[in-house]
Amino acid sequence: MPLRITFNDVDYNFKVANTEPITKATTKIPILINGETIELIKDTKGWISNSATSGINSDLIQAIGRAIELRFRL
Repeated sequence: MPLRITFNDVDYNFKVANTEPITKATTKIPILINGETIELIKDTKGWISNSATSGINSDLIQAIGRAIELRFRL
């Protein structure tokens, strides 16, 4: 499912690439952004990424995680 977020006045399009249904128990969500697949991991502090990607900072990862939480009512 393609989603869009505006972060620091820049629009980002990303796609949730999860093959299983997303529920409140979901802790890992793979997404496709800028042609790269990264995995968001739910931490006690919020969302983090397990891989260092160019152009995607931790604040953007947090914002994408919150957008997914709102969309899927987690």
